Amino acid sequence: MEPVNQPFQSPAQRVTGNWTALQSTFPVPGLGVLPVNAFLLKGSEPLLVDTGLSALSDAFVDTLAGEVSLTDLRWIWLSHTDPDHIGNLDRILDLAPNAQVVTNFLGAGKMGLLGAGSPERFRLLEPGEVFEAGGRRLHQVRPPYYDAPETMGFFDENDRVLFAADAFGALLPEPVTSIEQIAATDLREGLVAWSTVDAPWLAQMEQSSLAGILRELERLDPRHVLSGHLPVAHGIQPLTDILRTAYGRGPSSAVNPGHAAEVEAVLNAR
Repeated sequence: MEPVNQPFQSPAQRVTGNWTALQSTFPVPGLGVLPVNAFLLKGSEPLLVDTGLSALSDAFVDTLAGEVSLTDLRWIWLSHTDPDHIGNLDRILDLAPNAQVVTNFLGAGKMGLLGAGSPERFRLLEPGEVFEAGGRRLHQVRPPYYDAPETMGFFDENDRVLFAADAFGALLPEPVTSIEQIAATDLREGLVAWSTVDAPWLAQMEQSSLAGILRELERLDPRHVLSGHLPVAHGIQPLTDILRTAYGRGPSSAVNPGHAAEVEAVLNAR
């Protein structure tokens, strides 16, 4: 496969009868590629999860509009305010006049500092509040690791879908359309490499503490795991098994500080 030099948007991919993945791929020189995903929950109150890369704005909006009428879009759940998650927020708010932004107090404050979003269209969640969209109950879940304190994941009890925000993301050697295309070694190394960039503190976490967090996620028994930076996973055990054995052993050598800084700078520029 030829090297990927530019980000690109992939066709929408059905996850369940109600959930659709809007996948894109972002090249990271020297490290491979990083999936950058948003997700759409269809139904009587359609909900978009994150808004993709601004560098792919036209392609992202076209893909979204091919799945749902933007005038019908009711909610935009923002996992956190990093540029690769709110890249098209303002454009989509312009195109979707009936949509409100689901965030929390800290997320709203950070968007205010960034000049992003419209405060009068924010729906602020209280800690632990269960959010309902068209009869769907989304339970807030704190992912096992993250790079922004406002991060909100969730568990959809209807389809048993876990959205983990940045957690379980992976730098991959080449673009893929499904997790089954990733070799086990590449998945493990990719998870460790991405966490070195996104949450370097994870390497210093006690294994017993991390194991307790992972057990709580496993008790949810999700059928599908949605990550902002990994193809959709079906079941959580293979991912938690990697985390359980990979971390708490000091930092990874897969990504040096220079690489980490480069990835952060390029993503923030987008």
